[in-house]
Amino acid sequence: MKTKTIYEEEILKEIQDLPEPLQEKLFKIIHLLKQEIIKPEYDEKLATEEFVSICGTWEDDRTVEEQIKDIYSSRKSTVRTGDIF
Repeated sequence: MKTKTIYEEEILKEIQDLPEPLQEKLFKIIHLLKQEIIKPEYDEKLATEEFVSICGTWEDDRTVEEQIKDIYSSRKSTVRTGDIF
């Protein structure tokens, strides 16, 4: 494997003699650092894709007004705050 920088070469030298279980632990630490601590630059497109992937899709053929009317009609009156005051 050709290294890009002197630091890559030095890192490889440091870990090559370690037993495989320790190399695995170091790999996990490096991965954690890259993913959670050394955040890549903000990528709006990627952030949007991640957001959409967890939200699912909204499918409704009704107009906005019909959807709002349905939301209001499904609400129930409550007296939960009546005892507070």
